[in-house]
This record gives sequence, structure tokens and C-alpha cells, in this order.
Amino acid sequence: MRPNISDVHMWSPEPLRRLSSHLIEADRQVEDILDEIRRRADAEFTVWKGVGATAAGAHLSGTLRTSSRISIVVRSIADLYAGAANTLGRAYLEARTIADEASFSGMTVTNIGEVFPPSPLSPINLADILQNNQYAEAAATFGRTLSAALDTVECVEHESDEALAIAFRQLAALLEAPPALVSGPIILPDNPTELSAYWNSLSPIEKDSLATRFPTIGNRDGLPALDRDYYNRRYLDSLSTSPDRTYAAVASELRPDMFLLSLSTDGHAVIALGNPDTADNVATLVPGTGTSLSGIGGDLARTTAMFNSARAAAPGSANSVILWSGYNAPPSLPDAGFDSFADGAAPALDKFQDGLRASHDGPASHNVVIGHSYGSTVIGAATTDGASLDVDDLVFVASPGVDADRVSDLRLDSISAADMGEHVYATTAFWDPVQLVPKVLGTHGFDPSDPKFGAQVFESAPGAPGLSIHGEYWNAENPALNTLGRIISGT
Repeated sequence: MRPNISDVHMWSPEPLRRLSSHLIEADRQVEDILDEIRRRADAEFTVWKGVGATAAGAHLSGTLRTSSRISIVVRSIADLYAGAANTLGRAYLEARTIADEASFSGMTVTNIGEVFPPSPLSPINLADILQNNQYAEAAATFGRTLSAALDTVECVEHESDEALAIAFRQLAALLEAPPALVSGPIILPDNPTELSAYWNSLSPIEKDSLATRFPTIGNRDGLPALDRDYYNRRYLDSLSTSPDRTYAAVASELRPDMFLLSLSTDGHAVIALGNPDTADNVATLVPGTGTSLSGIGGDLARTTAMFNSARAAAPGSANSVILWSGYNAPPSLPDAGFDSFADGAAPALDKFQDGLRASHDGPASHNVVIGHSYGSTVIGAATTDGASLDVDDLVFVASPGVDADRVSDLRLDSISAADMGEHVYATTAFWDPVQLVPKVLGTHGFDPSDPKFGAQVFESAPGAPGLSIHGEYWNAENPALNTLGRIISGT
């Protein structure tokens, strides 16, 4: 139902945010209880053997799987409440701002959103007539914009209600008898948008059935972040016991507020801070030479620094910053002179960005891709020679070149070539030796931090002679970090 002006002035997003926080906390408490049940059951099954023990183990496994699936839906509902707080907050603020501005301008605003001009002046002269006409036109303009803003609030509320209704139906289905599992040959769509539509048509039990057949299903672009995290953490549990300690290192870095969006046995992982499906702003960091899962802690620290910087730049916005270690990075500096690593990574980066668009809830988010060192070369390969990314802004940090001579050589799906300069940012510290690559070797094209390239160049701390400055752009005292936060948050 369309709100009135009293509703607009009384509404607050805080109850929705508190409800979201309470659901998350309750889910964590339930998870602690389930973990304790698992530990006790494992202890019992070390001594209890036989047919009865096997049956009990199977029953317990099924119960725990269902409980985990319920947890996913509960966290999804919590995210929907948090997302509604953000989207409704913006819609209500817009309506309230218009109503207040109309009142401040001398207009009368009724409770149903009608706007009337002040009592007309006696038309003694031409000035009075013109003044009356101006008031009438202003009232009509305020009335149209306020009506549109109230319609937007009603539309956003309806969309939020529908999304919550779907989630609650999923929760109810989990509490009933399980439906038939997915059977027969399955060919999952490769296109992220098509996969998203197919996935959303399935029940939770059917999704679990598919995950049983495809243990790495959480790696597929287009699936919701909550589901990707759920299945990938299960997959990580199976890998963490392998002799390769790399995956144990990944497990040790994961926190409850992170989303494991991808994990593969060829040494790749994608981890998000904040849910990209409900965020207003989504940034993806593409790291450079030498990137590996064994050293993922350093890249996650940079990701966290940008997440915190974006939150500081726009305290009221919801942000997600993603570490995309989803490609075979050059293992050494000599290898970084070749374009082959970037060319191989570009299609995967493109598909990942398409997946973020496909799974996002509500209005489109502001998406940014940030390339550090050779990671910027990867972005260049994904935005040149006919390739394009579905993002809003690009950022090149300490770039050795992006295989382009001018910013107009780059391509983004929704940005014209003439406007690219407004959507590309670059920085390189004074003492960072990486700038010698494009200036002396020229192996990856022009230096995007050179003003002649046409990007918006921003300041970094100069650093000191040596290699250490190449990784210091995310230090708290470096002005580059503050600028990264503003770019991510769109401020």
C-alpha cells in the first residue's frame, strides 16, 4: 500500500536492521549447537558399530544437512531484511526530502502527498500574477516528484515483500516432507543469467541433490552468494584433510562474515567480504604476479582494508569487496612479461562479473574492478580487442600496462568510448619500479598512470626506493586507500 506523509516521516530502517542482526545471531547460536552435536556424535560412533549405528549415522547426517539448509534460508532472510533496510531507506529518504523541501518553500503538503501553493496574492500588478504562476508551477512540480517518490516506496516495499515471501515458503518447505530429488541427466546452463534462473526454480532439497552430483557446484557464476558459500565451505571441508595444506590455509582465513564464492583444486579461490547480492557497491580485486592460495592472507588483508575504507567513505551504504584469485597468475617476474596469463584469465573474469549481475537482488549495484600490478593487465585483456566487462568503473594500481595506449581503447558494457575517461582510475607511487615496465620495456602497452593515457590519476604515497612500495598502497597512512574507498562507494 502506498504510504502517506506521516508514514514517510515516522519510518526508520533500524527495526529491519535489528531483525537482521537478531536472525544472524540466532543462526550462529544454532550452528554452535549443531557443531557440538557433531562432535558428540563422532565420539559415540568411534565405539558404537553395527547396523543400528549405521542407520543412526545416516539419519543424523540427513538431519544435519536439512539443518544446514535451514540455516542458509534463515541467513537469506536476514540478508533480505538488511537489503530492505537499505533500499527502503533510500526510497523513504527521497520522499521525505521532497516533502520537506516543498513545505520549506511555502507549499502545503497533505498527508496523502498532494502539494498546493500558498494562498495567491491579489493580482494587483504583473509581479503578483507572475509570483502566483511561479508558486502554482512549483507546487505542480513538487506534486509530480513527490507522487513518483511515493510510488517508488510502494514498489520497493512490494518487491521486498515478494522476496521475503519466497524465502519463507522455502523455509516452510524444509519443515515438511522432502520432495523428490533431481534425477536423470542434467546439463547445467553455462550462461550465468540462465543458470541463475534455473537455480531459482529449484527447491532447497533439489539444490542439495544437484550439489551431491556436482560437488563443485558452488564455483558456478550466477548462483547466489549464500549458496555458493554454503556448498564451497562443504567442499573445502573435504579438501582441508588432504596432504596439500594450501586448503587448510584457506580455511584458517575464512570468517563468518566472508563468502567463499569459488574454490578449485587448481589453486584458485574467490572470497567476498559482505554479500555481493545485497550490496549497493561491489568491488573485485584482481591480484598480480605470484598470487597463490598459500599467501591468500596478504590479499585478504588488502581486500579488508578496502572494505573498511569504503564503509568509512559512505557509512550508510552496503558494500562488498571481493578477492578474485580465479586465474593462473604469473609465478615470477619474468613470466609477468607475457600476455598469455592475462589472455587466459580474461574470459573467467568477464563471466564472474556477469554472474554478479545475474545473482544480485534489487536495483543494480555500482560495480568496480580493481587490478593490482599484473591484475591490471588481466583487466586490460578483458576490456580490449572486442572484449568488455559489465562493470561501472576500472581501477589500475601499480600497473605494468593494460595493453592499451589510451583510455578510449578500453570497453565497458554500458559506457561509451567517449565517456571512458570518467570511469577509469589509475595510480602508481613515485618510487614504484613497476612504472619502468611500460616506460622502458613497453611489453604491456602504455602506462595508465601517465596523464596522457586519459584515466583519472589519483595520489599515492611516494614510498622509498626498492620493491616494498609495490605492496603498500593499502597501508592505512597511504592516501591511495582513502581514494579507493571513495571509488568503491561511488562518493
